[in-house]
Amino acid sequence: MKRKWIFGIVAGMAANSFVPAPAWAQAPYYEGKTITVVIGAKSGSLEIASRIVSRHLGKHIAGNPTVIVQNMPGAGHLVATNHVFNAAKPDGLTLLAVNPSVGIAQLTKVDAARFDLRKFEWLGSSGADGVALSIRPDLPYQTWDELKKADKELVVGTTGPGSNAHDFPLLLKEFAGAKFRLVSGYPANSDILLAVERKEVDVWAALATTIKLAADRGAVRPLVRGRVAIPGFEKLPVDEDLATSALGKSIMGIRAAPLTIGRGFAAAPGTPADRVKVLRDAFAKAMQDKELLADAQKAKIGMSYISAEEVARMFAALLQQPPEVQKEMVKYIKFGD
Repeated sequence: MKRKWIFGIVAGMAANSFVPAPAWAQAPYYEGKTITVVIGAKSGSLEIASRIVSRHLGKHIAGNPTVIVQNMPGAGHLVATNHVFNAAKPDGLTLLAVNPSVGIAQLTKVDAARFDLRKFEWLGSSGADGVALSIRPDLPYQTWDELKKADKELVVGTTGPGSNAHDFPLLLKEFAGAKFRLVSGYPANSDILLAVERKEVDVWAALATTIKLAADRGAVRPLVRGRVAIPGFEKLPVDEDLATSALGKSIMGIRAAPLTIGRGFAAAPGTPADRVKVLRDAFAKAMQDKELLADAQKAKIGMSYISAEEVARMFAALLQQPPEVQKEMVKYIKFGD
């Protein structure tokens, strides 16, 4: 009887120990959910790189959520950046694939820049990219020197201030003697490239990898690059070296800073810390994924992981320019020009 009594107690304790786990412990937050990656472009290297990362991100998140890309072009990526900052729920289900040049729009207090990059929850960056300026291949200019001596004004297609398409040629016009007339309002780089192919515009600037992809099929002729060189563009002249004044060189240098940040990913401000950690860990793992790297190689997109902390630090540094520098930059980079 005593043995049966002891056995009964032990059995009862064992039964009580198998209490069902709470629901939150059984199902990860992201299980059955969809993450939307918003990008302010319809094509180009930034868009391609974002799709590659998005394709592999979900498998590194507990619950294996679906990850989709939503293209939201307009105003040199400001529309997409504003949307994630102001309209997206801070639930970890909407991410921004940022064009780092929007940092210049914030620095120069562009009216349409309704965000603070320091408040985003950064996940990291898939690598730095350069910027390059190109012309229609049927134009006679083979070098920067020849372009500078052009006897006519060349039309530059741009998306809007704060973008590479606008600011890079603008500063070459103001400080390096280029005879450019900027035409803003194109929704995305793909629209500018189409305008180049239709001979509606003569000049196009964008992320260097985007220009390289177009140049490889003979659609444009690259002539100038920024300080970050990509393979194949190393011998092109650098914009800062073409500046004819110290002020121009300084402004071009600040303008180049975001490109070292590269293709950042961020969640909306206020996203819960535990979800931010999950996303950061997944992003870091995805950037070492052999399948992701193979896809990037096929697409001719360079990938190099930059941590969330480093991205946040670089954006903070960019936005801490002295007031006198900001005052000078605003003279040359204005919304609506």
